[in-house]
Amino acid sequence: MVEITRAWVKAKLIKHFLPLGLFMALLVALSWPHPGREVSSWKGGDYGIIQTINVCTIFFVSGMTVKTEDIHAAMKAYPSMLYGLTMILLVTPMLGFVTLEIPFSPKEFSYGFTLFVCVPTTLTSGVSMVGNAKGNTVLALFLTVGSNMLGVVTVPFVLRLVMSNADVTLDAVALLIKLLLTIFLPLCIGKKHKVSLGIVNNGSLVLIVWQTCSSSANQILDQSFINILPVLAGGVIIHAVFFCVNGAGTEVLSRMGAMPWRERMAVWLLTSQKTLPVSMTILTYLNEDAVGDHGLVAIPMIIGHVSQLFIDSYISSVWGSAEDKKAKEENVESHLPKIDSSSPNTSSELKVMEINPLHNEQESNEV
Repeated sequence: MVEITRAWVKAKLIKHFLPLGLFMALLVALSWPHPGREVSSWKGGDYGIIQTINVCTIFFVSGMTVKTEDIHAAMKAYPSMLYGLTMILLVTPMLGFVTLEIPFSPKEFSYGFTLFVCVPTTLTSGVSMVGNAKGNTVLALFLTVGSNMLGVVTVPFVLRLVMSNADVTLDAVALLIKLLLTIFLPLCIGKKHKVSLGIVNNGSLVLIVWQTCSSSANQILDQSFINILPVLAGGVIIHAVFFCVNGAGTEVLSRMGAMPWRERMAVWLLTSQKTLPVSMTILTYLNEDAVGDHGLVAIPMIIGHVSQLFIDSYISSVWGSAEDKKAKEENVESHLPKIDSSSPNTSSELKVMEINPLHNEQESNEV
C-alpha cells in the first residue's frame, strides 16, 4: 500500500499539474468569469497584454531546454527526423479538411479541431512521455523544437489553405509576423539559458485558457451536454487516427531497417500529438468575426490535448514497463555462466546438467 506523504502528494501534483490546471482554469472561468474577462481585455494594439506575456513565457522556457549538442546527435537519425517533420507539419494537418466538414453545433467546435490538427507537436509532455517509454529523448526533443520553429512559418499558410474551404479569410503574413515575435524570438532567446521551469511553462498556458474561457463563459455555459458529447468523442477519435496512421508509417520504416525501436517510439508519439500552447496562441490572433467565439473554439482544442495526454501517458508507461522487463532479462542472461562450445566435453556436460539440476546449480555457484 502506498504511503501518502507530503512528498508523494507534491510529486503527484507536479506530474499532473497541466490537466489539473486546465480543469481549474475552466472551473474558475465558468463560475467567476469577471476577473479573467477583465484581464483579457487589456490590449496593446492588436495584442492582448497578459496573453502575449504568457505566450512569450511559454516559448522562452521551452527554448531553455534546447541543447545544440542534442540537435547534432538527432541529425544522425535523419530518416526518422524527416518522416517526423513531414507528418507533423504537412500530412496530419490535412485532417483539417475533414474536421471542417463535421457538422458540430456550434460551428466553432469544427474550427477548434481544425486549428488543433494544423499545429506542430506538443512542447513538453511529448518529450516526457518518450522518456517514460525509454525512447530516444534526443530525437523527441529535436522533433519538438524543430517542428515548432518551422511551424511558425508553415502553420499560417497551411491553416489558410485548410480554412479556405469554409470561406474563412486569414491574413497568413500578419499571423506569421505575430508568431515570429511571440514564439520564434522567445524560443531563440530562451536557448541561451539551461534552466528547467516546466511549472512556469504550463502555468502560463493555464492562464491563457483561463482568460479565453472567462471571456466566453456565457457562450460556453449555454452549450448543452448533447453538443459537448460529440466533441469529447472527436478528441479521442482524432488522436486515434493519428496514432494508427503513424503506427503504420513507422512500422514500414522499421521493417526497412531505417527506424530502430527507440527512435520509433519517439517518432510515433510525437507525430500523433498536437500542441495546445501554439493552438491557443494562434487563436488569440484570429478575428472573432471570422472564426466565431474564441472560448467555444478553445473547447475542442483543450479536449483534444487532454485526450492525447491521458492516452499517451498510458501507452508510454506500458512501453516503458516492457523496456524495463527486457533490460532485466538481458541483465540476467549476461550473468549466466558461458559454456565453450568448442570443448569436446561440452555435449556431455550439457547432458549431465539437464539430467541433474542440482549439479547445474552447484556448477553455477562455483563459477
